[in-house]
Formats: sequence, structure tokens, C-alpha cells
Amino acid sequence: MKSCVRRFLATTAMLIAAGCLAAPEENDNIAGPYVPTPWPIVDELLKLADIGPQDVVYDLGSGDGRLVIAAAKRFGARGVGIELQKPLVERASAQARLEGVDGRVKFIQADLFESHFEDASVVTLYLLPRFVTRLVPRLRSELKPGSRIVSHDYPLAPWTPDKTLSFEVDEKEPITGSKRTVLYYYVVPASVSGAWEVSPPATIAERPMMLEFRQDVEVLEGVAKLGAIRMPLRDPVVRGESIRFGLFARGRLLAFTGRVSAGAMDGEVSAPGSGVRERWSARRVPPAR
Repeated sequence: MKSCVRRFLATTAMLIAAGCLAAPEENDNIAGPYVPTPWPIVDELLKLADIGPQDVVYDLGSGDGRLVIAAAKRFGARGVGIELQKPLVERASAQARLEGVDGRVKFIQADLFESHFEDASVVTLYLLPRFVTRLVPRLRSELKPGSRIVSHDYPLAPWTPDKTLSFEVDEKEPITGSKRTVLYYYVVPASVSGAWEVSPPATIAERPMMLEFRQDVEVLEGVAKLGAIRMPLRDPVVRGESIRFGLFARGRLLAFTGRVSAGAMDGEVSAPGSGVRERWSARRVPPAR
């Protein structure tokens, strides 16, 4: 029994020394051992994120930098890799120079939980579930509406993904013991929580009405108020800067679509089947002090 324990401890120590396992730290910010993402998964991930030359791609826990380098080389994007282990940062930087994209990408040795990534238009990550979950509030609050996120294998719970892509990759089986891969795709929604004063078409209401939204990671719901009348919003959805919801008023169901920008909304409202579209707008009401 003692010899088994000694062999286990010796093996664990060697794995830690080789970088295969992360030694425990007091801040608990080691987001797991370095596991390279197989190239077929890199290909599918970049396609799912719809990378283009206008994008700034951040890879959180970037390892050898392959994803950021591929985004720059194949699609002309700019990129930043955030990685805690210095040898991996050095390896990634050297590879970027070799691939001729060192002017478009950089790699930073840093704790990703203490880093900032608000200028990213795309964020990718392959982290253990508890670390993914810790990042959800920051991803939603720091990233611009419309920014895309792709998480490899672990969802950003409790956030519901906009898309999922599941497939099998032979190269993954020696690493994780399974060929199965799931990519979870998210679009950061604009923040609409709070009260909004709406200027509706006169055919809907002769005076402004109020919208009140409650929005968090799991829930988006709202109500329209016209004087003492309260009308629940039907199936409100915010995706990036786009918003849509239904409202049953004056005996008909109205479909509102629009965009959210800088404390304002603007869009069209129609009654399905009528063919008539009218303009509506709204402004955010500052919370009472």
C-alpha cells in the first residue's frame, strides 16, 4: 500500500513539474492543466464565431496560441492571448513570429480573472466549468453588445447559448478519453433592465407609455404601462443590439422590433398580416435617487 502511495505522489509531482497538472494555488485561479485544442476543433470554432478582419479575438487561457494565430493568419483578425504560464506565452509569441502575424497578435502572461477584455469582439475559452461560470457576469457586463463568445465543451451556465455545435474528433480521444466535442456560441445582449419611456405611433396610443424590463442571465421579461393599464410583453428577446417583443393592445397583437443604443431604442411596430409598419422610439429613464 505504501509503495502505491509513493508511486502516486511521485507521478503527480512529475506531472506538475512537466506542466501537465497545475499545482494548487491559494487564489484558486489556475483554470486547469494545459490541454491543446486539436486543429479540427480550432477550424470549427473559428467558423462558428464568424471571424473577420474587423474582429479582435481574445483567447482566455491561450496555451500555445494556436487559436489566436489561426484567426490572424486565416481571417486577418487581430488577437490577444491571455495565459498564466510563462513558457506557453513565450512559445506562442515565437510561433506568431514564425507565422508572420506577430504584428497582429500579442500574448500576455496574466491571470485572466484579473485581466480586462472589453475591447474584444470575439472571446474564446476552453476552461474547466467552475471557471467558465465565474466569468459569466464579467463577459456580459464588460463586452460590447453583439460580441460573440465560443466556449469549448463547457456552457456558460446559467446563460442559454444562442447556438450549439456537436461533433466528434478522433484527435481528442487520446487527450480527454472521448471524441465528442460541443461548442457553445453566445451573443452578448444589450442591457435593457429598468424603465423606458416610449413614443408610440398615434394609432397605438395618444400619449407616451412606459416599458419596464427585468433582465439577468436567465430571465428577460417586461411590462408596458399606459396610465393604470399594465400589459405584459410577449416573448421579449434581446440579441446583441437587436430587440423584439410582442404587445397585445387595442384588441390586436403588435410586433415591436428595434435596436438598442446609448440609452435609446428605435424601430418599427406592426400588426402581423396588416402590412402596415410604423416607427416607435424610447429613451431610458434614469433610476430614481
